[in-house]
Amino acid sequence: MSFVKHVMAAAFIASAPVAAYATTPASTFNFYLDGGSLLDQVSTSPSYVSGNLQLVVRAFDASGKQISVASNFTGLGARTSSILDSGDLNAGSLFGGAPGDYLTLTFNQTVNVTGIRLSGWSNGLLGIGAESGSFSTGTKSFTLGSTNDGASPLTTFALTGFSGTVFKLQATGKSDFRLGGLNVTAVPEPGTYALMALGLAAVGVVARRRQR
Repeated sequence: MSFVKHVMAAAFIASAPVAAYATTPASTFNFYLDGGSLLDQVSTSPSYVSGNLQLVVRAFDASGKQISVASNFTGLGARTSSILDSGDLNAGSLFGGAPGDYLTLTFNQTVNVTGIRLSGWSNGLLGIGAESGSFSTGTKSFTLGSTNDGASPLTTFALTGFSGTVFKLQATGKSDFRLGGLNVTAVPEPGTYALMALGLAAVGVVARRRQR
């Protein structure tokens, strides 16, 4: 095989992962009406797969103590050992603002979360009884509040710039809701960018040789 063909082959191999990423659609994790049971199923750290992405979910109470992840047809919540616990993400402050139960969402690689869907979410009546919460990663946080998207029984919040591997969804105020779904896209690993640079360099070498 000639030198030019060797370089062309290297360029193709190096650029293949980037091309594959570019054509990969957003991964969607659905927990609402996705084969869930009527009654809660509880587990410590259930995992979910969409394409090449794996998601592990854990639940905690307001004090940071790990509790069980509750899963039924309405989505994912958190459950203590109390039989009176609804299994929703709960926060019991009458005056609002206090943190409550939360879920941690851990992915097997860096992702962008572009949307979050919540079930049981209510805007209340004239603001009274409205749900509230937060979605965060690292130092970046988004306040979940009233919305007019009209997507009942699922309320969708669009997100921008939420990139990471670990995310936190927490109830605040006086709320009870569940995680109904997520829209995420994979972020290329640093090694993928290195391969892309190698591929572009190889293409440049071929172009220069052909000009001689």
